[in-house]
Amino acid sequence: MSKKLNLLLPLCVVLFTLAITSCDKIKSFTEKKPAPEAEPKLEVAATPIPTPTPESTPEAVAIDTHAEVVVLCYHRIEGKAGGALSIEPAEFERQMQALKDAGIVVISMQDFLAWRRGEKTIPPKSVVITIDDGYVSSYSVGWPILKKYGYPFTMYVYLKYINMGGKSITWSQLEEMRDAGVDIGCHTVSHQDLRRKPSSAGAMTYEEWLADEIVRSKQVLEDKLGIRVDTIAYPFGLHNDKIHAAVKAAGYEAAFTTYGQRLGHTTAAMSLGRYDVTTKDAQGRSSFEIAASFQGMMAPGATENVIGQDAAATMITQPMQGDTVNDPRPVIKANLASMGALEAGSLEMRVSGLGKVDANYDAASKNIEFKPSQSLRPGNCTVIVTGKQGAKKVEARWSFTVAP
Repeated sequence: MSKKLNLLLPLCVVLFTLAITSCDKIKSFTEKKPAPEAEPKLEVAATPIPTPTPESTPEAVAIDTHAEVVVLCYHRIEGKAGGALSIEPAEFERQMQALKDAGIVVISMQDFLAWRRGEKTIPPKSVVITIDDGYVSSYSVGWPILKKYGYPFTMYVYLKYINMGGKSITWSQLEEMRDAGVDIGCHTVSHQDLRRKPSSAGAMTYEEWLADEIVRSKQVLEDKLGIRVDTIAYPFGLHNDKIHAAVKAAGYEAAFTTYGQRLGHTTAAMSLGRYDVTTKDAQGRSSFEIAASFQGMMAPGATENVIGQDAAATMITQPMQGDTVNDPRPVIKANLASMGALEAGSLEMRVSGLGKVDANYDAASKNIEFKPSQSLRPGNCTVIVTGKQGAKKVEARWSFTVAP
């Protein structure tokens, strides 16, 4: 018996081992194997945004404060069909070519304003071109010529003449010019003398009417065209201190007259002179020729000491340029600071209808004054003041009207 057990024991061990092995294999086939672990994702650290280093302070712009600017004033470019304020299209182009031939740079109004703010410099002698009122000839005739020469310009329009048919410009034409980069400025609502309220203003006070002419015209242009109106041109070039204050309060940066002068960096902003190209001086020279030669009168700086009355231009005169006086023997005055240092005894004043007059000159205040002993003739009266700076003759002139 023990012998049989000894034979069976190893066999049982073998069978038991085989059974366990077989179970493990069966289990390995029947059990669901776990899914292999996903490979870990590679985490990429975000690149930190570098802390900006403070930029170096830009160098101050070198401003040529001795540069000079003349502003040309046009109205109609129609020739004889346009009346007294019009020039022939061929003459207009001749003038544009003359600027080019002389090497005079035409700058934009915005460049002119930026120069005065000290933001950029301009060439030593520069021209700004403006066209007043809003005649369609500025769009159909003037603009193509200006585009030909690549000259920027400013349109001064008054509200009551826009979209009026006939020779008036339309809002859509102004929009087209705006989109092409033409600067658009204000010429008031109705193109009236701003110094006095017209009868058509009805019950409005003068202050209310003046604000309407200056403020509403600016707002309408800005709203209709989506622009910022920075400058205004006084109708007929007429203005005074009260108008200056209203223009400043309305947010204008500069205001223009029609009294031609060379403008400097500090010329008073509310009375910037322009050359009306349809006028001539006593020697028959056109205003364009005087302007382009840069030999006309230089406007005084904003801090110049001037007499305190209504101004027709930056050079203070009494009566002012374009004014109408009822006194047939008005006191005639001018501050000559803008004419520079004059030789003693070289000053002369002439009054139309009287000739050379015996005027008094105060060297300390630079005021020259004359009181006529006889009545001036009714109508236009021109005053001419001349002096010498070495061999150079300098001249200033203005006109006013004596009421009958």
